Amino acid sequence: MLLESKIGDQQEFVIVVDETPHLDQTPLPGSYSPAVMSNPFLPPRQLYYDGKIQTATSGQTFRSIDPSTASPLADIHTASNADVDSAIASAQKAFPSWSATPPIARSRLLLKAVQLLRERNDEIAKVETQDTGKPFSETSTVDVVTGADVLEYYANLVGGGGLNGETTQLREDAWVYTKKEALGVCAGIGAWNYPLQMYAAMFDTSHMNCLCCGFLQSSLEVRTMSCRRQYDGLQT
Repeated sequence: MLLESKIGDQQEFVIVVDETPHLDQTPLPGSYSPAVMSNPFLPPRQLYYDGKIQTATSGQTFRSIDPSTASPLADIHTASNADVDSAIASAQKAFPSWSATPPIARSRLLLKAVQLLRERNDEIAKVETQDTGKPFSETSTVDVVTGADVLEYYANLVGGGGLNGETTQLREDAWVYTKKEALGVCAGIGAWNYPLQMYAAMFDTSHMNCLCCGFLQSSLEVRTMSCRRQYDGLQT
């Protein structure tokens, strides 16, 4: 609303923001309707490592809030230092067998994740929108889509010989060769604005491509819901 007033010879314009809720709740193109997106309060979201869901030993949780409605989504377990140590120990235990896993097996696992992400694109995008406040028009066409694209790229890279070493002839009677071997456990730290996309990129390059045997995601609150949904999908 634009208001005009005069003080002496000075003309002044003041912009007033109308904060009264509008009755017309029809969503704009590319947006979403809170009524359509609404969900009941979900069961607590726990930790996941060592191949199964784990209860945090901290005894603490934080609450994820849908910023479009201020409604609570779920209470999420907060990992303690002991939980992190347990996850690292689990990854270290898996190292011998995982580091010996053939590249083609890694590729198949990645392609399974690609399939699940694309099949559940809108479902995961909805969770990310509710958890982070990002528009559904972006999460449904960018976040999940590009996350699947990254997974597919590395699946093809690994399956097509991307983990092969190189052989070089130094001179007529001397050859050298290189190998790509697993190094160990690594940790990933990501920002809030593309939770699933960044998670997928770090998950690919570290966990699947012979650089390590386990992946620990140091997450901000807004990363937990959609990334956990991807974990849930990989277990089916």
